[in-house]
Amino acid sequence: MIHQPASSFFEAPAEEFLLEAGELLKLRETITSIYVQRKVNPLWVVSEDMQRDVFMSATEAQAHGIVDLIAVENTWDFP
Repeated sequence: MIHQPASSFFEAPAEEFLLEAGELLKLRETITSIYVQRKVNPLWVVSEDMQRDVFMSATEAQAHGIVDLIAVENTWDFP
């Protein structure tokens, strides 16, 4: 699943809320830039996908550029 960073602002003073919101924006920009640097999808696609929860299979995640490798279950029989 890909989505934007989230937080819960329960009973926090406004000053703390603003600081955390700023940190979340920086984190979102960092994550977005890392995905874009992988040169799989353009910035607008990554930004749009992070606006909502996007569920995908392992193969789809690899094609999307957020997964490098897909593990394969070892089916060897050992004595």
